[in-house]
Amino acid sequence: MSLKREINISPTTRIEGHGKVTIFLDDFGNVSDAYFYCTEIRGFDYFLRGMEADRLPFIISRICGVCSTAHIVASVKAIENIYSTEITETAKKLRELLLMGQIISNHSLVFFFLILPDFWFSSEEDASKRNIFQIMQQKPDIGKKAIALRTFGARILEIVGKRDVHIFSTIPGGIINPLKETERQELLKEAENAYEITKEALTLGKELFEKNWEAFKKAGDYKTYYMATTNNDAVEFHEGKIRVITPEGTTLSEFDAQEYMQHVEEKRYEWTYAKFAYLKTVGWPKGIVQVGPTARVNINKKATTEIANKELKEFKQKYGSPAHTTLLFDYARLIDLMYACERAKELLEDKTLTKTNTRVKVTPKPGKSIGVVEAPRGTLAHEYELTKEGRLENMKLIIPTQINNAAINLNVKDAATEFIHQGDVKPGLLNRIEMVIRAYDPCIKCATRLANNWLTIEIRNNKGRLLKTL
Repeated sequence: MSLKREINISPTTRIEGHGKVTIFLDDFGNVSDAYFYCTEIRGFDYFLRGMEADRLPFIISRICGVCSTAHIVASVKAIENIYSTEITETAKKLRELLLMGQIISNHSLVFFFLILPDFWFSSEEDASKRNIFQIMQQKPDIGKKAIALRTFGARILEIVGKRDVHIFSTIPGGIINPLKETERQELLKEAENAYEITKEALTLGKELFEKNWEAFKKAGDYKTYYMATTNNDAVEFHEGKIRVITPEGTTLSEFDAQEYMQHVEEKRYEWTYAKFAYLKTVGWPKGIVQVGPTARVNINKKATTEIANKELKEFKQKYGSPAHTTLLFDYARLIDLMYACERAKELLEDKTLTKTNTRVKVTPKPGKSIGVVEAPRGTLAHEYELTKEGRLENMKLIIPTQINNAAINLNVKDAATEFIHQGDVKPGLLNRIEMVIRAYDPCIKCATRLANNWLTIEIRNNKGRLLKTL
């Protein structure tokens, strides 16, 4: 009897965008190679050329409906750096609050709706039953609290950003409208409830990790470099330096945002629409680097908020520093969520947040610069070059998912190798491979910007042999 030589997981489920996994088996039914590739093209790098700078942030946010806030903040920061514009402290605080709102909205969605079913049910459970709705039948309060938490994140975006998706209050020069005192008090009241829900989510997540840890350890473990923003060794999303550490945990480099492109380079392969980013100084493939929740915990020694700081230290004690197990992304994401809720509450308790000096005048001029923030999925960089007429001449985006792209592919192969032997493939094993992808929370819509100039895509193994033509 001939063995099945190719396994496809299409589409990969519970992720943002359209992706596919192809696993190739050798003559003995063992894994010879595996690919995670993106099956859509967005092309923002190309069709935005010539766009007026003042319109650019609002259009670039349409790259994604999930992490649009991080994109618009990175975009205005890049433009302000070209214009040599310094915004007010009030505007900085409001922008940080917007980033916290997005972290809360994204991470609560990922934990409760995308990740929790993998922790709650056995991997062998029927896929139709392995979802949040089945959990809610057992524990109705979980669904209510999940919705309440995500609603709080959305309310921050709606009130401060003036829209809960694709905000438009953030412009070059600051924030269009000040925050009203009644709005501050309303959000602060909601923050108290969100804070309590997040503490419960963190406790639940830790219990499920303890319960499933032996199985989780087998789902992927790849040692790489890590990169994240830091502010005096503390977790930071809006301002700070960018630090890179080695797989052993020593600092390789630390630099300002304006030096970002001197440290990160891109590589492209013909079988996917997403690029691969790596460290220039180390080279490819040794310079594979990861960003996101685990990277933020690995790089930073502390958090400036009480509970997140306690949990970060406990994480390091339990799993090492740096920690490498792939599914720890899901644990670290809860620490992110706790920090965001605490930090949002701190910001909202600051009565100076309602000051009216939220906007300064900008003076357009040509130039080239970068804006960097920590998006939910990791370090996000926008580099723009503007003409003297104030139009976009060139743009380069380094998206968190394309930074993680190489690690995702390597982890998919490792997980497939762990769980597929001699052609024996069970549905539960394939779900474990999807769990590896979901842990990174890839945003394929943001990452798919490579425009291919050919009509066919060839998939080859590491020896160059043609395996598949798409």
